[in-house]
Amino acid sequence: MKFTIPVLATAAALTALPAVAQDLVLSIGSRGYGPAVERNIASYTAANPGVNIEWNKVSDVPGETRKLYVTGLTARSPTPDIYAVDVIWAGEFAQRGWLEPLNGLLDDATIGAFNPSLLDASTVEGKVHALPLYADGIHFFYRSDLLEKYGLELPRTWQEVLAASQTITEGEGNPQLYGFVSMWAKIEGLFMNWLAFANGNGGGFYDAEGNVAVNSPANIEATQFMVDLLHEHRMAPDSILNARPDDARTLFQQGRAAFLMVQDFVHAPLSADNSPVADKFDFTRVPYFEGHEDANSTTMGGWFLGINPNSANKQAAADFLAYFTAEEQQLAAAVEDNRAPTIPSVYEDPAMAGNDVLARFGANYDFGVVRPSAGSGSKYPRVSEIMQLEITNALHRQKTVEEALNDAQQQLEALLAE
Repeated sequence: MKFTIPVLATAAALTALPAVAQDLVLSIGSRGYGPAVERNIASYTAANPGVNIEWNKVSDVPGETRKLYVTGLTARSPTPDIYAVDVIWAGEFAQRGWLEPLNGLLDDATIGAFNPSLLDASTVEGKVHALPLYADGIHFFYRSDLLEKYGLELPRTWQEVLAASQTITEGEGNPQLYGFVSMWAKIEGLFMNWLAFANGNGGGFYDAEGNVAVNSPANIEATQFMVDLLHEHRMAPDSILNARPDDARTLFQQGRAAFLMVQDFVHAPLSADNSPVADKFDFTRVPYFEGHEDANSTTMGGWFLGINPNSANKQAAADFLAYFTAEEQQLAAAVEDNRAPTIPSVYEDPAMAGNDVLARFGANYDFGVVRPSAGSGSKYPRVSEIMQLEITNALHRQKTVEEALNDAQQQLEALLAE
């Protein structure tokens, strides 16, 4: 069965593919999901000869793709029928009516198979608007050789991380060695960090009733720990306040930190043959605070697939979406392309035994939390901006932790009430 792979680069091109019965357009970048896209198209069309699928290879730069989508969706273009969205776009797109609710198009068992934390990111008013395609997230990397040298158990709590850091740095006597590095520049990664600390203390962005509660006692305590980690315990370098993910990874890779907390992409360069720490590190789930061992402290990201509500072939699109994201296809993408599955049961498949790293990432995702983008919708960028600024104010000690989080709470309540 023939299928075409046009390359579309403009908003005009997005509207230039009129859909006919059983003809579908899938819009996703060529790097994000790699060879799995073409493989899944080929296998689906072979099994469904009445369906023709065209792959619209959009940019892998999220901002460029977003602009393309917004232009076409605002114009109510019927194509693409299925398209990929970043985890933090899903809530906004759903609220704006740019994603077709999947409940009714897909059965509950199909939807319920996915990681529930990830599903939260596309759930608006009780309806799921996109399925998670692949995941990424923050993990906790550590110098296994230094833990062994000092006879230390793997720290599970932040209190244990602090104690281990102090033992290692005092024992090494190297002023260039720090206990902990991460991405604490005023970027999205800082908000992800804060969510990991806050949720790890039994807190989080929302309270149990779904109300914004960033200034809760649990959050204040967790944020104070972040401040003290830097200023009182000197566990991290001052440069952490300007550090982005790769900055932190570089310090750890140079042997200048015992612990590192960033996204999973760093595993490849850390384990490369020319890496100074290639055989000296490992990773585990993000730590939690004492008494909160079940906390969802692994802040997650990833990409989803959803359906254009203007599509002329919604049910056909839903059938292909279900196939594309199903367990069998996710397993193949994991084994062949190293993409982290979003269906937890995939990690239990015997075929995953050959990729221990990905399987362990998956175990960490069992303790996953997503950013509050579903509830805040189009206001999420401003939500993140407020949190980044006030967390930064606390970390720089320009405000007390309580002042910073109270100010954030006030701004967020006003924003979300608009």
